[in-house]
Amino acid sequence: MLSLKKIELEDIKVLKAYFDAYPERQCDRSAGATAMWREYFGNSYTVIDGTLILSSGSKFVFPIGRNINNALDEIEKHCKENKIPMVLCTVNKKELALISERYSDFEADADRDWFDYLYEKDAMLNLTGKKYSTPRNHINKFRKLYQNWSFETVNNANIPDLIEFTRNFTFHAEKDDSAIQELQMCIEVLENYDIYGMLGGVLKVDGKTVGYSIGEIVGDTLFCHIEKADISFHGAYQMLTNQYLQMYAPGNDIKYVNREEDCGDEGLRKSKMSYHPIELIEKNTVTINL
Repeated sequence: MLSLKKIELEDIKVLKAYFDAYPERQCDRSAGATAMWREYFGNSYTVIDGTLILSSGSKFVFPIGRNINNALDEIEKHCKENKIPMVLCTVNKKELALISERYSDFEADADRDWFDYLYEKDAMLNLTGKKYSTPRNHINKFRKLYQNWSFETVNNANIPDLIEFTRNFTFHAEKDDSAIQELQMCIEVLENYDIYGMLGGVLKVDGKTVGYSIGEIVGDTLFCHIEKADISFHGAYQMLTNQYLQMYAPGNDIKYVNREEDCGDEGLRKSKMSYHPIELIEKNTVTINL
C-alpha cells in the first residue's frame, strides 16, 4: 500500500524538482498549482524509485519521473488492496497514449471546462494583426483613461495591500464554493509568497491597486496561476495580462503562456478565446478496469 504524505508548504521544493525535470505545458504539472489547491482537492504524494506519485483525493495523477511503469504497478496494488477504482485525473494526450499501450480496458472522459489555454508567447506579447484588435483596443483605452498607471513586482511592501484587495474582491459572475476557496488560496499564496517562490506583478492607478497576477515558469512555459483585477477600471484585465507578460515572458527560454482553464464560465471563455490560443490542452479522467 502506498504511504502518501499530505502536501504541505515544505514540500513545494520537492514537487518543483520533479516538475522542472519532467516539464509539461499544463497547469496541473506545476508546483504552484499543486500546492495552491492541495486542501481543496486533498493532494498528497510519495516518491518511489525517482518517480513522483501524486494523489488528488482517491484519484491519481499520471506518475512523473524515471520509472513510470513501476509507479503504475504501485498505484494498481494500492487500488486493489483498498478495493477502490483505479482512476487517473488530468491525463493529457501524451499520457493517454501511454495508458493505451499498457491497458486494454479503460474509459477516458475529457471535460472541455477544464482544458488549459496555451498561447504563443510572442503573439501575446505583441498582439499584432486584426485578430488581436479586441485586447489591443482595451489596452489602448486603459492607457488613455488612466495615464498615471504603474506596474511593479509583488514584494513584501505591497503584499499587505494585495491581501486586502483580495479580501474585498468583487465577483462579477455567479460565485460558487470553488471561487470562494480560490480567494482564500490567493491570500495563502500571498502570505507565504517567499515559500511559493512564484513571480508576481501589481497593476496600479494613481497608486491604488487595481489588479495583480502571480505565476511561475516550468520549462518553456509561463503559467498564470492568479489573475485578479477590478473591472470598474476599463481594460484592467487586458492591461494586467500585457504588463505581466512584458515583465516575465521576454526571456528567450519561454515560448508559451498557459492561462489555465475557464471552468465553464462563458465570460472567461470568451475573454481567453480572444487571445487565440494555439492549443486547448485536453485533460482526461481515466478509469482503468483492472
